[in-house]
Amino acid sequence: MHGYDPRVITLPETLQACAREIGLNEAIFIEDLKSPAIESELQHQMQRARSMDGYSYPSLRLVHNNTVFPIAIDYLDHRTMLNEIKAIESDND
Repeated sequence: MHGYDPRVITLPETLQACAREIGLNEAIFIEDLKSPAIESELQHQMQRARSMDGYSYPSLRLVHNNTVFPIAIDYLDHRTMLNEIKAIESDND
């Protein structure tokens, strides 16, 4: 996949299709996706995101010098996000 992909990434069938596209073993991927350990980690990560005011999915946060910075997601050009991160780092050192 290149560029923006409008599929709903939280749907199991979308995740399975993505796994297939990148060459993962689908059966193992689906088994892992349904595991209690993965569900527990997902809940932990969602709780962590909420503690950083991250309520949308996906979202990106940078923790730098004990401060949380939201990073705008650009699905078409990763350099936009990298430039924003570099600017935060240089402004806050």
